[in-house]
Amino acid sequence: MSSHIVDLTSGLLGKQVPMESNTLKWKNNYITVLPTLLNDDNVNVCDAVDIQIIRFLAQFPPSLPSSKHVLHLPASALAEDDITDVVETALRSNIPVVLSGVAHDGLDCDPSAKYLDKRFAISPKRPVCIHDHVNPTFEGTIESFFQTMNDPTSIQCILDLPMAQTTLPRALQNLDHGIVHGWNQSAHTVPITSNVHPENFTIKGWAMAHHAGFLTYPHHDAEGTLTWVRMEVGVKFWVIFRPKDRHDDRSHIQNIATRLVNLVENKAWLKKHCDAELITLRAGDMLIQPPCTMHAVYTPVASFATGGHFYHYSCMHLTELSRYIDVEVADSTTNQVLDHALETLRRMVIALPYLSSTISLYKRPLLSLCIMATKAKQYRAKGGHKMAVRDTETAQPSIDVSDVILRHLGMSQWVSASHILYEGDQFTPGNLLDRKALELVMTQSLEL
Repeated sequence: MSSHIVDLTSGLLGKQVPMESNTLKWKNNYITVLPTLLNDDNVNVCDAVDIQIIRFLAQFPPSLPSSKHVLHLPASALAEDDITDVVETALRSNIPVVLSGVAHDGLDCDPSAKYLDKRFAISPKRPVCIHDHVNPTFEGTIESFFQTMNDPTSIQCILDLPMAQTTLPRALQNLDHGIVHGWNQSAHTVPITSNVHPENFTIKGWAMAHHAGFLTYPHHDAEGTLTWVRMEVGVKFWVIFRPKDRHDDRSHIQNIATRLVNLVENKAWLKKHCDAELITLRAGDMLIQPPCTMHAVYTPVASFATGGHFYHYSCMHLTELSRYIDVEVADSTTNQVLDHALETLRRMVIALPYLSSTISLYKRPLLSLCIMATKAKQYRAKGGHKMAVRDTETAQPSIDVSDVILRHLGMSQWVSASHILYEGDQFTPGNLLDRKALELVMTQSLEL
């Protein structure tokens, strides 16, 4: 790591943040402002929680190319024939992937409403939900958000700005198994006749904009999705947490997720039981994050990023683990409530008998996918809508396929699928399955 100091406070003090804002040096040798919002008594309301969390995050080492827990790749890797396999291998092993220097719509200054309009066709008049520290959410527009960017008394962000036209880099677009296989390849077998929630498709592409000094509290992303983020303008400090041990203990993993939500009260416990590292995302850097990755994000300068959510067959064990946690504590451990998961997951099951033999399937992820398809109501997130687990035309066909696969994987009247799933390291995919044997049992048992 370079010893060069990068000062991100220049031009912010007295303009976008109060002049009296304190600063902090991180382990990656960056200096940033600490958020400051003064109340009527001239007390910084960010002192109680936000600044304590940020100081905690700043203690962790930067993620380097030598990291065993994050895969760092140059953008040139996208031209390699095996790039999809390399990325898939990391993700199914619960390893985030960082690509540096990818094509992006950069800017030499802060993002603006004009920039979003010109580069992304996001109208300045577009109504949005704005988050800030004074009023948790309120209605505004893209233009009003950027008008307050230079107001030192305001720290705001816009999350989940639908932008369906944005995608992963061309070399990685087929990673989205939910769309590529689940929806594209099952609609002929099981025609779409029910009302389909638009989130099945809108989550594939979105954008987010932040003022300087915005802290996104520790969480994992909702409904067990993989997440990709590409920095277009600005910088983000993305801290990922992982259990030091007891990877076979679901209660322990859930306990970590819950304690991270109350990080200020649990700092000592978390340092004892968690490892963490700091990923620095600059303009042109892209992160692909596996499901159930617990993380917190600090945005030290005004920033704009694009990204999306998706599902992948080889990561279903992590999707299931994330959704398992959500059943008990989703109202506090995830960043949002989504209603799209079940229909996409069931269509991924329906596509299995017709899946190309070039797609590798692993025991734990496939077991997880079939359990989620057949036990839908058991995975409704706390606070989630009942309609999110309703049965549609995909229910019975996905159950039929799942029952065959679950028996093939060892389920019986004496051994439940959950018993098989809950044994061993919950973050690993298990054995590579024999596709010919799996195809044979499906052909013999199903009317294909």
